[in-house]
Amino acid sequence: MNGRYEGDWVDGKYDGYGVETWARGSRYRGQYREGLRHGMGIYRFYSGDVYGGEWSNGQCHGFGVHTCIDGSRYVGEFKWGVKHGLGQYHFRNGDIYAGEYFADKMHGFGVYQFQNGHRYEGAWHEGRRQGLGMYTFRNGETKCGHWQNGILDDPKGHNSPTGSPCAVDHAKFFNAVQDAHNAAEKAYNMAKVDEGVNKVVAAANKAANAARVAAVKAVQNRMHHNNNNNDNDK
Repeated sequence: MNGRYEGDWVDGKYDGYGVETWARGSRYRGQYREGLRHGMGIYRFYSGDVYGGEWSNGQCHGFGVHTCIDGSRYVGEFKWGVKHGLGQYHFRNGDIYAGEYFADKMHGFGVYQFQNGHRYEGAWHEGRRQGLGMYTFRNGETKCGHWQNGILDDPKGHNSPTGSPCAVDHAKFFNAVQDAHNAAEKAYNMAKVDEGVNKVVAAANKAANAARVAAVKAVQNRMHHNNNNNDNDK
């Protein structure tokens, strides 16, 4: 899909700040390097989704914020275009996950808070609860043990009151829950408005504004060049 570019050029390639638009309505404003989106910038998809943050070699890479038109929102790390590393995802139904991602899926350790008050803390594998973890119901009852493909097998200490230790291998279980809490805390800290998000969005907006200025200058230069050619033809 061919786009229209206005902005800085170096050696015949997009390089510096620029604005690129496509026929279907997508638009990118920000930094480029050697013809690719690279640095800080904001990409508005034709679907209405918006990504603002870091780019590398044409892909979302580093820290960024992806806001979807359905109301869901991810704040955290990306690697070559997908969620990867630490992040916090707000689902459109009110659920929140904070923790580790791998290849665009919840993977590693994290905490999933359901809108209805339930909570899972523990290990994840390719988007499903897998490994050691604890599920806490909103009434305080817990189920903990080893999870397989999202299902708890051989539950230990289920229906125990709040504060009761789970009977499963306590040291390993405690470590898994602690790792989940640590990952979630790092993801939350990363996503604080007064820290990471604000800085990234501000930098992306700054890049987008610079791109808009570069685009205007590019148009003005082209118009000036055309006018000079017309004068010479007279």
